[in-house]
Amino acid sequence: MPDDDLSISLLGPIRAERCAVNLYLGTPRQREVLAVLALRSGMVMSVAQIVDAIWIGRRPNSVENMVHTYIGRLRRVLEPPGRRPALARVLRSTRPGYTLDIPDGSVDITRFEWDIKLARAARAQADLPQALGLFQQALGRWSGPALQEATGPLAEAERIRLTELRQDVVEETTGVRLLLGDDENLISELRWMLAEQPMRERLWELLLVALGQTSRRAEALTAFEDARVTLADRLGVEPGHQLQDLHRRLLRSEPVAVRPWWDRRVSV
Repeated sequence: MPDDDLSISLLGPIRAERCAVNLYLGTPRQREVLAVLALRSGMVMSVAQIVDAIWIGRRPNSVENMVHTYIGRLRRVLEPPGRRPALARVLRSTRPGYTLDIPDGSVDITRFEWDIKLARAARAQADLPQALGLFQQALGRWSGPALQEATGPLAEAERIRLTELRQDVVEETTGVRLLLGDDENLISELRWMLAEQPMRERLWELLLVALGQTSRRAEALTAFEDARVTLADRLGVEPGHQLQDLHRRLLRSEPVAVRPWWDRRVSV
Protein backbone atom coordinates (compact mmCIF):
# COMPACT_ATOMS: atom_id res chain seq x y z
CA MET A 1 0.00 0.00 0.00
CA PRO A 2 1.73 3.25 -1.07
CA ASP A 3 2.43 5.99 1.46
CA ASP A 4 0.56 8.58 -0.62
CA ASP A 5 -2.72 6.88 0.34
CA LEU A 6 -2.31 8.58 3.75
CA SER A 7 -4.07 11.89 4.35
CA ILE A 8 -4.09 14.03 7.49
CA SER A 9 -6.86 16.51 8.33
CA LEU A 10 -6.24 19.47 10.62
CA LEU A 11 -8.97 21.86 9.41
CA GLY A 12 -11.40 20.56 12.01
CA PRO A 13 -10.92 17.51 14.25
CA ILE A 14 -7.43 16.01 13.96
CA ARG A 15 -7.90 12.93 11.79
CA ALA A 16 -5.94 10.61 9.52
CA GLU A 17 -7.15 8.30 6.76
CA ARG A 18 -5.56 5.62 4.65
CA CYS A 19 -7.44 4.60 1.50
CA ALA A 20 -10.49 6.53 2.82
CA VAL A 21 -10.50 4.50 6.06
CA ASN A 22 -10.29 6.47 9.32
CA LEU A 23 -7.30 5.59 11.50
CA TYR A 24 -7.58 5.50 15.28
CA LEU A 25 -5.21 8.17 16.61
CA GLY A 26 -5.75 7.73 20.34
CA THR A 27 -6.05 10.43 23.01
CA PRO A 28 -6.24 14.19 22.33
CA ARG A 29 -2.58 14.61 23.39
CA GLN A 30 -1.48 11.85 21.05
CA ARG A 31 -3.45 13.43 18.20
CA GLU A 32 -1.80 16.76 18.96
CA VAL A 33 1.64 15.14 18.66
CA LEU A 34 0.62 14.06 15.15
CA ALA A 35 -0.68 17.56 14.39
CA VAL A 36 2.63 19.14 15.46
CA LEU A 37 4.58 16.74 13.24
CA ALA A 38 2.16 17.33 10.35
CA LEU A 39 2.53 21.11 10.68
CA ARG A 40 6.29 20.59 10.37
CA SER A 41 6.18 17.66 7.94
CA GLY A 42 9.51 16.90 6.33
CA MET A 43 11.37 18.62 9.17
CA VAL A 44 13.19 17.00 12.06
CA MET A 45 11.43 17.73 15.36
CA SER A 46 13.35 16.97 18.54
CA VAL A 47 11.48 15.67 21.57
CA ALA A 48 12.14 19.00 23.31
CA GLN A 49 10.59 20.90 20.39
CA ILE A 50 7.54 18.66 20.43
CA VAL A 51 7.15 19.19 24.19
CA ASP A 52 7.47 22.98 23.83
CA ALA A 53 4.89 22.97 21.02
CA ILE A 54 2.28 21.15 23.11
CA TRP A 55 2.73 21.78 26.83
CA ILE A 56 2.49 25.19 28.50
CA GLY A 57 3.76 25.84 32.03
CA ARG A 58 4.06 22.89 34.37
CA ARG A 59 4.68 19.60 32.57
CA PRO A 60 4.44 15.97 33.69
CA ASN A 61 7.71 14.65 35.10
CA SER A 62 7.87 11.95 32.44
CA VAL A 63 6.82 14.16 29.52
CA GLU A 64 9.70 13.04 27.25
CA ASN A 65 8.78 9.38 27.80
CA MET A 66 5.17 10.24 27.03
CA VAL A 67 6.22 11.71 23.68
CA HIS A 68 8.20 8.57 22.80
CA THR A 69 5.17 6.45 23.74
CA TYR A 70 2.82 8.56 21.61
CA ILE A 71 5.23 8.36 18.68
CA GLY A 72 5.42 4.57 18.96
CA ARG A 73 1.64 4.24 18.96
CA LEU A 74 1.22 6.66 16.06
CA ARG A 75 3.87 4.85 14.05
CA ARG A 76 1.96 1.56 14.38
CA VAL A 77 -1.15 3.30 13.04
CA LEU A 78 0.41 5.42 10.28
CA GLU A 79 2.74 2.87 8.72
CA PRO A 80 1.13 0.47 6.22
CA PRO A 81 0.15 -2.90 7.71
CA GLY A 82 3.03 -5.34 7.88
CA ARG A 83 5.82 -2.78 7.85
CA ARG A 84 8.19 -3.30 10.78
CA PRO A 85 8.96 -0.25 13.01
CA ALA A 86 12.64 -0.54 12.09
CA LEU A 87 11.65 0.05 8.46
CA ALA A 88 9.32 2.98 9.19
CA ARG A 89 9.10 5.42 6.29
CA VAL A 90 6.16 7.62 7.37
CA LEU A 91 7.11 8.53 10.93
CA ARG A 92 10.88 8.14 10.96
CA SER A 93 13.41 8.37 13.76
CA THR A 94 15.90 11.03 12.66
CA ARG A 95 18.51 12.44 14.99
CA PRO A 96 17.81 14.24 17.24
CA GLY A 97 14.09 13.40 17.04
CA TYR A 98 11.39 12.43 14.56
CA THR A 99 10.21 13.35 11.06
CA LEU A 100 6.77 12.88 9.51
CA ASP A 101 7.73 12.08 5.94
CA ILE A 102 4.65 12.34 3.75
CA PRO A 103 4.06 13.54 0.17
CA ASP A 104 3.12 17.14 -0.60
CA GLY A 105 -0.62 17.56 -0.30
CA SER A 106 -1.11 14.85 2.30
CA VAL A 107 -2.15 17.49 4.87
CA ASP A 108 -5.40 19.36 4.19
CA ILE A 109 -3.86 22.72 5.20
CA THR A 110 -1.47 22.43 2.26
CA ARG A 111 -4.33 21.67 -0.13
CA PHE A 112 -6.32 24.59 1.31
CA GLU A 113 -3.43 26.97 0.62
CA TRP A 114 -2.91 25.52 -2.87
CA ASP A 115 -6.58 26.16 -3.68
CA ILE A 116 -6.24 29.79 -2.57
CA LYS A 117 -3.16 30.39 -4.73
CA LEU A 118 -4.88 28.88 -7.77
CA ALA A 119 -8.08 30.86 -7.09
CA ARG A 120 -6.19 34.15 -6.84
CA ALA A 121 -4.29 33.35 -10.03
CA ALA A 122 -7.55 32.60 -11.85
CA ARG A 123 -9.09 35.83 -10.57
CA ALA A 124 -6.03 37.81 -11.73
CA GLN A 125 -6.64 36.34 -15.21
CA ALA A 126 -10.31 37.42 -15.00
CA ASP A 127 -11.47 33.79 -14.95
CA LEU A 128 -14.05 34.49 -12.27
CA PRO A 129 -16.03 31.20 -12.48
CA GLN A 130 -12.81 29.22 -12.03
CA ALA A 131 -11.73 31.49 -9.16
CA LEU A 132 -15.11 31.06 -7.47
CA GLY A 133 -14.97 27.27 -7.76
CA LEU A 134 -11.48 27.12 -6.29
CA PHE A 135 -12.32 29.48 -3.41
CA GLN A 136 -15.39 27.38 -2.60
CA GLN A 137 -13.30 24.19 -2.80
CA ALA A 138 -10.84 25.72 -0.31
CA LEU A 139 -13.63 26.57 2.13
CA GLY A 140 -15.13 23.11 1.70
CA ARG A 141 -11.99 21.54 3.17
CA TRP A 142 -12.98 22.81 6.63
CA SER A 143 -15.05 20.61 8.95
CA GLY A 144 -14.85 22.68 12.15
CA PRO A 145 -12.42 24.91 14.06
CA ALA A 146 -8.86 24.28 12.92
CA LEU A 147 -6.86 21.85 15.06
CA GLN A 148 -9.87 21.06 17.20
CA GLU A 149 -8.99 19.89 20.74
CA ALA A 150 -5.31 20.88 20.35
CA THR A 151 -4.34 23.31 23.12
CA GLY A 152 -0.59 23.88 22.78
CA PRO A 153 1.08 27.13 21.69
CA LEU A 154 1.93 25.91 18.18
CA ALA A 155 -1.64 24.80 17.52
CA GLU A 156 -3.04 28.04 18.92
CA ALA A 157 -0.77 30.20 16.74
CA GLU A 158 -1.62 28.15 13.66
CA ARG A 159 -5.33 28.23 14.50
CA ILE A 160 -5.27 32.04 14.63
CA ARG A 161 -3.43 32.24 11.29
CA LEU A 162 -5.74 29.78 9.56
CA THR A 163 -8.92 31.33 10.94
CA GLU A 164 -7.87 34.76 9.65
CA LEU A 165 -6.92 33.28 6.28
CA ARG A 166 -10.26 31.49 6.06
CA GLN A 167 -12.10 34.77 6.77
CA ASP A 168 -10.08 36.45 4.01
CA VAL A 169 -11.19 33.68 1.64
CA VAL A 170 -14.84 34.08 2.69
CA GLU A 171 -14.62 37.79 1.85
CA GLU A 172 -12.75 37.21 -1.41
CA THR A 173 -15.34 34.61 -2.41
CA THR A 174 -18.08 37.12 -1.70
CA GLY A 175 -16.28 39.72 -3.81
CA VAL A 176 -16.07 37.33 -6.76
CA ARG A 177 -19.74 36.47 -6.42
CA LEU A 178 -20.56 40.17 -6.54
CA LEU A 179 -18.46 40.58 -9.67
CA LEU A 180 -20.43 37.70 -11.19
CA GLY A 181 -23.70 39.49 -10.41
CA ASP A 182 -24.91 37.39 -7.49
CA ASP A 183 -26.09 40.49 -5.59
CA GLU A 184 -29.51 39.56 -4.26
CA ASN A 185 -28.45 36.25 -2.75
CA LEU A 186 -25.54 37.83 -0.92
CA ILE A 187 -27.32 40.54 1.02
CA SER A 188 -28.88 38.25 3.62
CA GLU A 189 -25.62 36.27 3.87
CA LEU A 190 -23.62 39.44 4.49
CA ARG A 191 -26.04 40.61 7.17
CA TRP A 192 -25.65 37.25 8.90
CA MET A 193 -21.85 37.44 8.67
CA LEU A 194 -21.88 40.96 10.12
CA ALA A 195 -24.01 39.82 13.04
CA GLU A 196 -21.17 37.40 13.82
CA GLN A 197 -18.25 39.74 13.02
CA PRO A 198 -19.43 43.37 13.11
CA MET A 199 -15.87 44.81 13.18
CA ARG A 200 -14.92 43.43 9.76
CA GLU A 201 -14.95 46.59 7.63
CA ARG A 202 -14.58 44.60 4.44
CA LEU A 203 -17.91 42.90 5.12
CA TRP A 204 -19.54 46.31 5.53
CA GLU A 205 -17.97 47.38 2.21
CA LEU A 206 -19.36 44.32 0.48
CA LEU A 207 -22.81 44.90 1.96
CA LEU A 208 -22.84 48.51 0.74
CA VAL A 209 -21.83 47.37 -2.75
CA ALA A 210 -24.46 44.61 -2.83
CA LEU A 211 -27.18 47.04 -1.74
CA GLY A 212 -25.97 49.77 -4.10
CA GLN A 213 -25.86 47.41 -7.07
CA THR A 214 -29.45 46.31 -6.42
CA SER A 215 -30.80 49.88 -6.32
CA ARG A 216 -31.28 49.80 -2.53
CA ARG A 217 -29.44 53.06 -1.95
CA ALA A 218 -31.40 54.06 1.16
CA GLU A 219 -30.63 50.72 2.81
CA ALA A 220 -26.97 51.11 1.85
CA LEU A 221 -26.81 54.53 3.51
CA THR A 222 -28.44 53.11 6.63
CA ALA A 223 -25.91 50.27 6.62
CA PHE A 224 -23.07 52.81 6.53
CA GLU A 225 -24.51 54.52 9.60
CA ASP A 226 -24.75 51.15 11.33
CA ALA A 227 -21.11 50.52 10.47
CA ARG A 228 -20.02 53.96 11.70
CA VAL A 229 -21.82 53.57 15.03
CA THR A 230 -20.57 50.01 15.54
CA LEU A 231 -16.94 50.93 14.86
CA ALA A 232 -17.14 54.04 17.06
CA ASP A 233 -18.81 52.26 19.97
CA ARG A 234 -16.67 49.13 19.94
CA LEU A 235 -13.31 50.34 18.67
CA GLY A 236 -13.42 54.12 19.02
CA VAL A 237 -12.54 54.62 15.34
CA GLU A 238 -14.14 56.10 12.23
CA PRO A 239 -14.80 53.97 9.12
CA GLY A 240 -11.78 53.45 6.86
CA HIS A 241 -11.14 55.29 3.60
CA GLN A 242 -12.70 52.66 1.35
CA LEU A 243 -15.91 52.53 3.37
CA GLN A 244 -16.11 56.33 3.46
CA ASP A 245 -15.50 56.52 -0.30
CA LEU A 246 -18.39 54.11 -0.89
CA HIS A 247 -20.57 56.30 1.32
CA ARG A 248 -19.69 59.43 -0.68
CA ARG A 249 -20.48 57.63 -3.94
CA LEU A 250 -23.85 56.54 -2.61
CA LEU A 251 -24.65 60.09 -1.48
CA ARG A 252 -23.85 61.34 -5.00
CA SER A 253 -25.86 58.48 -6.56
CA GLU A 254 -22.72 57.25 -8.32
CA PRO A 255 -22.19 53.59 -9.24
CA VAL A 256 -20.47 51.44 -6.61
CA ALA A 257 -18.39 48.37 -7.28
CA VAL A 258 -16.21 45.85 -5.50
CA ARG A 259 -12.85 47.41 -4.62
CA PRO A 260 -9.96 45.16 -5.68
CA TRP A 261 -8.41 45.02 -2.21
CA TRP A 262 -7.01 41.61 -3.11
CA ASP A 263 -4.50 43.22 -5.50
CA ARG A 264 -2.59 44.38 -2.44
CA ARG A 265 -2.82 41.12 -0.50
CA VAL A 266 0.27 39.04 0.17
CA SER A 267 0.12 35.58 -1.38
CA VAL A 268 -0.28 32.55 0.88
